[in-house]
Amino acid sequence: MTLPTNACRIRIALVLVVASGWTLAGAGAAPQPASSAASNLAQVQELVDGNRPNEALELVDSILAQDPKNAEALLLRSTARLMVGEREEGRQDLERALALDPQQRRGWLNRAALDIAEERYEAALESFQRAEAIDPKAPDNDLNIGAVELLLGKLKPASERFGHHLAANPRSADAQYLVATNYALAGYAALALQHLRQAIDLDEVARLRARTEPNFQSLVADRRYQELLNVDRYRVPAEYYNDSTTFETPYDAADPVLLSAVIDSLQLAGRPFDPRVEVTDRWALIRGDLRIKVYTFGGKGLVQVSAPPDRFTPTEWRQRTEELFRGIEKRILDLTMRLP
Repeated sequence: MTLPTNACRIRIALVLVVASGWTLAGAGAAPQPASSAASNLAQVQELVDGNRPNEALELVDSILAQDPKNAEALLLRSTARLMVGEREEGRQDLERALALDPQQRRGWLNRAALDIAEERYEAALESFQRAEAIDPKAPDNDLNIGAVELLLGKLKPASERFGHHLAANPRSADAQYLVATNYALAGYAALALQHLRQAIDLDEVARLRARTEPNFQSLVADRRYQELLNVDRYRVPAEYYNDSTTFETPYDAADPVLLSAVIDSLQLAGRPFDPRVEVTDRWALIRGDLRIKVYTFGGKGLVQVSAPPDRFTPTEWRQRTEELFRGIEKRILDLTMRLP
């Protein structure tokens, strides 16, 4: 299902089209045995979770033909219909499911997501509050409600909600990141940058995510945002493996001989790494079982390699780094010999 832009960018703690983990309790007497009905519903759920909505619709239609007031089945069919773009029919099934069983928390979450897509923020807030009433301890309550309150221009209550969410997840980079994206979307640049910085400090992968984050488009011209993206604040912990070596070829993002040599060496050795290489004018970062930073120091190229102490034995660490540094030297030679 494709949602309008705002709904795609608002960060709430749910995914509308995958209604995972709900209770398959019976919604009244069914013509077929309870165990069989539950099994069929579980199969529909698997099809929905596996992004196979058309197959899910075939099966759930047969269930509803026998038991048209099965609230779980209606909720599943609603989700499958929304996945194939049948917005109105999906909404109708959702409303029927909630009328039959208003204790389906996932249904209220799905309805809130639809309301956000249609920019009906007051209705979305009410839906999230219904979900919270069903499970007051659910970890997504504060983030969901805070996000919609922010869309309604209610900064103080939204910030209080976000504060509760972050207090419950004190070491979560993802929690900080989601709060930052919501503040950015609502136009609160300073708050967005504050939480983005904290997310990066907890896990530098947040900086990589931020580079392609639609919610941060309004911050692209902000000097503070650019500084967050271009400054590497990571410090290798004292207990980590940590080694480096220099090469005559300096790091140059515009003429990436050294960076190409590092990447080629990893590929030739069959070493896995994240293909999302982070590149700036001053440094580049490659993440895999090794953290590899490439930059210029003292006019020469420097490749710094680090890893947690439990990832390798000392012998394995020495072998891996020696292999890598030899491979880089060889690839630099190969690459420079081909230049005119």
